[in-house]
Amino acid sequence: MSTAAIRINARLTGEDARRFIELTQGAGARAASDVLRDALREYYLRHAKARPNAFELMQASGYIGGFEAPADLSTRYKDYLSDSLDGKLRHTVNEPAAPAYRPEKTSKPGKPRKGAAK
Repeated sequence: MSTAAIRINARLTGEDARRFIELTQGAGARAASDVLRDALREYYLRHAKARPNAFELMQASGYIGGFEAPADLSTRYKDYLSDSLDGKLRHTVNEPAAPAYRPEKTSKPGKPRKGAAK
């Protein structure tokens, strides 16, 4: 069912029917749909449970405001992260690096290599 439009059929009797007719007919009459729409909105405001927004939920759980931090953390977070990581990560490796592979160059017969003694 689409929520764009819902058709409602209602049977009113007794005092409820009289009040509805009074609102929808005569001087200052309103359309039946308008009366029902307003009544539903008013009912919803009175009876619907208020749902907290995401900020309120996170604040209540302690996620927001649950720790101490520098006042400028939001603007200098990269500096603080870098300082923190400096203490945790090693910047140098103690093992010597493997020598780079360099294939030997062969010179053509009869022609000396450049820089070779003659």
